[in-house]
Amino acid sequence: MTITTLFLFLFSFLIHRPCIFAFPQNPEVSALFAFKQSCSSDPGSSLASWNLTTDPCNDTWKGVTCRNGHVDRLILEGLSLVCHVGPLTDLPYLSVLSLKKNSFTGPVIGLDLAMWRPHLKLLYLSHNQFTGPFPHAILALRHLRRLDLAGNRLSGLIPPQIGNLLPNLFTLRLENNHFSGEIPMSIAKMAYLSDLNLSYNRLEGKIPPRLFSFPQSSFFGNHELCGDPLQHNCSNRNFTSDPAVVSRRERNKWVGIVVIAAALAALVVILVLTVAAVLCFKKKRKKGQLGNVNQGTAKKVQETETGEVMVFFEGCEEFTMEELMRGSAEMLGRGVVGTTYRVVMEGRGGDKGVVVKRVRRERRKEEEATERKVLEQMGGWRHPNVAGLRSYYSSADELLLVFDFVHNGSLYDILHRNRGPGRIPISWSTRLKLALDAARGLAYLLGESKSNNISHQHLTSSNILVDSNFNALISDFSLLTLTSQPLLYSPQSSDVYNFGVVLLEILTGRTTEDGMVDLPKWVQTVVREEWTSEVFDVELWGCKDMEDEMVALLQIAMLCASKEPKDRPKMTVVCKMIEEIRDRGSRSRSRSRSSQSPSLTFESSPCLSEDTPTLTSS
Repeated sequence: MTITTLFLFLFSFLIHRPCIFAFPQNPEVSALFAFKQSCSSDPGSSLASWNLTTDPCNDTWKGVTCRNGHVDRLILEGLSLVCHVGPLTDLPYLSVLSLKKNSFTGPVIGLDLAMWRPHLKLLYLSHNQFTGPFPHAILALRHLRRLDLAGNRLSGLIPPQIGNLLPNLFTLRLENNHFSGEIPMSIAKMAYLSDLNLSYNRLEGKIPPRLFSFPQSSFFGNHELCGDPLQHNCSNRNFTSDPAVVSRRERNKWVGIVVIAAALAALVVILVLTVAAVLCFKKKRKKGQLGNVNQGTAKKVQETETGEVMVFFEGCEEFTMEELMRGSAEMLGRGVVGTTYRVVMEGRGGDKGVVVKRVRRERRKEEEATERKVLEQMGGWRHPNVAGLRSYYSSADELLLVFDFVHNGSLYDILHRNRGPGRIPISWSTRLKLALDAARGLAYLLGESKSNNISHQHLTSSNILVDSNFNALISDFSLLTLTSQPLLYSPQSSDVYNFGVVLLEILTGRTTEDGMVDLPKWVQTVVREEWTSEVFDVELWGCKDMEDEMVALLQIAMLCASKEPKDRPKMTVVCKMIEEIRDRGSRSRSRSRSSQSPSLTFESSPCLSEDTPTLTSS
């Protein structure tokens, strides 16, 4: 064979067999191409762009997205593909996989998902024809946030330990399968779970109490399920047909009755002793003291014959109305309640002065008692995250409310003022602290006002104040009840919704004034099927190590801003969820602080006993 003939042979070989030389050292390309070759049906030629002569990270391969040169996302939805999932388990950097609405078949349980453990967060395999039991290998994916296996033919029990092994799930969708048995109690331990659907399976037994907050649609189609939120009564139901279990229950019933009777007798004795001890101790307690929260009481009341009243609450230095009127005043703004001034009285309060709100109202005689009751209640609020009322002046046509002056203005100012060059970005840890402070303050106020159904009615970032230590304080709570304008009844759940919008402002850096009437709807539009970093404020884009915390707070915000009031959590629950984000983030950063870049190291110090760094936005 001549040299020319040999050259032509090799040239022809290279043209017809390019795959031998295309990206020979890239196992991710090999895994993707092995997946393509496993497909027995691709009716739309959707994978035709998967060509080994091209780079999948140059946005030329359909559904493939890369990050830092590695395959990060694979989105192949609604393509009627019939392929084997196995080759995709060799993609070690995959964080998002969506194969929903295809025609994949066979069991998933035999797959080795070890290579997905470090990065996979979103897994969508819904609306295929997968069979067999729940794939237990998924339980090892500790970073998983969303799991959607709905609309398949999976059967057997839902793993009892699913909530313990996947505690960070936001979404768990198992509807329209053949799962049987009871709902695992561990699901109720998922602190961030906001999207749960177990409908149309063969589940039985009582729904765990902590899942009562989910809608009925999450459990429909399971005829043997009972309890809230379903209307099926659990009484007189045996949730097992095993005779041995039923017999054991009957025997244990009488044993239980005897034990309960003995316990009740002991409890009566304990209660008697406890009541006696409480009555003795009660005399020594300071009224209203509870941890860091102290109830204020009226210190002094000045009342004239013409009906003018000036009341000073605990912690407020007394002054006269004449001194207040002589002080230098600076108007801070006008709002729905009235006009707000900063007043510096000569020789009192230093340079800070006080804040005076002049409330718009035309009080009728029969409203005097109600108004005074509301003001007395406001003066009794004492909490580190509440801007407490210090004093008020009331006459027939005037109502002035006096508060402490807060140095850094409002949360709105901190987040949105002076955007652009020269602005000092607000760090993630500071934003999380402000969110937790505001949640604590609102939870306290809603708890204190629950008996008379008072709510804020106008919670925005503008009436969440930020003091010199970067503590957030809720202000203007219930002030609308003092105005002359007619108000519709505003349930406390509306305050939870508005708090969710405030959280979205903290996360996105956007306001409802950015041409968007509905900030939650905008976030849903951007996020669509998955939580992506594009929704976050540009000032947070450098905080990649905290992205999990940001995503978790985003989930809480959307839960608070649920369309249906019954789907919104209590503020006490919101506080606990945000505290959990803070605590887990603090533990994680303390373990890795020595290896972090200084630019990505943030101190989170929301506790009142700790020193909080002072940050100033210019």
